[in-house]
Amino acid sequence: MENNEEVTSKFRLVGNLEGHRDWITSIATGNPIAGKEGQESNVIVTGSRDRTLMIWKVTGDVEEIDETDANRLYGVPLKSLTGHNHFVSDIALSSDNLFALSSSWDRTLRLWDLRAGRTSRNFVGHTKEVHSVTFSQDNRQIISAGADRGFKLWNTLADCKYTNETNNHSDWVSCVRYSPVAKNPYFATVGWDGRLKVWHSNFLIKYSFKAHQEHINSLSIAPMGNYIATGGKENVIKIWNTEDLAEEQRVLNTGAPINKVAFNPGKRWVAAATETGVHVFDLESDSDDPIAKLVVEKPKKEKATAHRADTYPCTALAWGSTGTKLFAAFTDNVVRVYDVNIESN
Repeated sequence: MENNEEVTSKFRLVGNLEGHRDWITSIATGNPIAGKEGQESNVIVTGSRDRTLMIWKVTGDVEEIDETDANRLYGVPLKSLTGHNHFVSDIALSSDNLFALSSSWDRTLRLWDLRAGRTSRNFVGHTKEVHSVTFSQDNRQIISAGADRGFKLWNTLADCKYTNETNNHSDWVSCVRYSPVAKNPYFATVGWDGRLKVWHSNFLIKYSFKAHQEHINSLSIAPMGNYIATGGKENVIKIWNTEDLAEEQRVLNTGAPINKVAFNPGKRWVAAATETGVHVFDLESDSDDPIAKLVVEKPKKEKATAHRADTYPCTALAWGSTGTKLFAAFTDNVVRVYDVNIESN
């Protein structure tokens, strides 16, 4: 326990992002720029059930926040992007951080020019809600998936080049992600059927198996492309080695349903946004206990009743480009920003 307390102290709340009017469903942070890999990107884009995307202007770290001063701002809204007419479900950034893709329950995707703050392309073709979208590593291909159970391949001109009709999920597709490594090209999908599917870059199925007994909400691919994390209703993160998918490499219990999972880009950590807060695990440790639990308590007037918990669920999270910041959104419509000292042991 003493060791866990020491590690937990690495996470320091340094500010909030406030501006959305409903739950935040997705957070995208900037990719490293060539020649500036060790420099934290200031690009932050969020999507919400309020039907907007928000571009944020970072104003900088502040001193540690306590319960009496919980409204310090890490950034302010720079631009609200409107156009979707239903919930924004997912966001992906281009590798140069100049464009963002969004998916929505309005059955469309949008490509946004972040400098101009407007839609560049509108992608129409899904017959049901779109739950997830991803850019290929070279930004040339876009894959989207959702309640119509398959996936679609698009180019950046919003032309649908391929609609998958074989080996589809038997229920909603909840998340799709491309491998971040050009030398190891593949993409993965998970769904409410509990299956993890790994696809070749030519869209032929590589692996398909029942990864969870309950529905899966999220997947994350490690920076080197060699591990996949999955999580959902079952209260556990499963870590899969893409070289041997016969069984999971790790099972990490969060004790609560998982909404999002994300690998840290600089350290072998994985974070889960759960119904009780954020859990962070160190994959280099033999212990299956989290090294941090980030919990946001409700005000006393909203405290637990017979039907409500006394903490806010976490709906979305993302690591900063260097892995030294963690952005976590809670159901009070606020993104909390944590500074992470990953050098401490």
